[in-house]
Amino acid sequence: MRPEEIAAYIGAAAWLPQIGTWLYRYFATPHVTIIPARSAELGFTALGPILNIRLAFSSDRRDAIVNEFRIRLTHEDGDQHEFRWVGMKEIFSEITDEEGNRQVVSKDQTPIAFKIGTDILLEKFVRFQEPKFDQTTNKLFTELLTHFRFLKENDPDFVNKTLQSKQFKDFVKAHMEAFWWKHGKYTLTFHMESPRKLILEDKKFYFTLDQIDIEELRHNLTTVEQDISNKVNSNLLNHSPKKIIWNWRHPSIIPEE
Repeated sequence: MRPEEIAAYIGAAAWLPQIGTWLYRYFATPHVTIIPARSAELGFTALGPILNIRLAFSSDRRDAIVNEFRIRLTHEDGDQHEFRWVGMKEIFSEITDEEGNRQVVSKDQTPIAFKIGTDILLEKFVRFQEPKFDQTTNKLFTELLTHFRFLKENDPDFVNKTLQSKQFKDFVKAHMEAFWWKHGKYTLTFHMESPRKLILEDKKFYFTLDQIDIEELRHNLTTVEQDISNKVNSNLLNHSPKKIIWNWRHPSIIPEE
């Protein structure tokens, strides 16, 4: 073998580790781990059942692209509900001055897709809502809006007539019937989808609500009607809306053994 051939073989062999790394990264399946904060924020508003939680994400082997993210809650009696992500917030820094005032630098993100890298732990505050609620109330909202516009064009007393209408009462009633929080243990599992295959660590967590939690959340049902009324009454000149205060609960998130 000539010296130049030997040199060519040696040069090619030097590329083998790098080529192996490229092939590994191309064919490897990312393994994603989700670590929740110690507590979640849950409630019920005019948007229906809500679950917000700060999460940390990590990926092994290769970066992961996530384009769908859901949480499934299963009550101890078997009742199941699914939440879908509707928004994310990434906090970059928090500064507190000597007087205790806090300034937060953050970025809101529309839930289209996000990447979990292998080099750094990603932390985000994720807002979840129940798709089933929208599927139930969207038709009723359209009927209410159509009736409101008709009255606005034909009746000077359109605001009061809207608040007294069947469409308004049906819309409010749908919110009342959508309240399903109850005391007891809820098991929480995460579910992700990706344009490429990924493996999500199959780990479960749980939280517990007591009767006081449920009673506090039920107070929001009255607030829901007031919130919807405020939006209708905003069409009156010089209208002063009643202040809306939502009750939230912050149960501890515990890993299941």
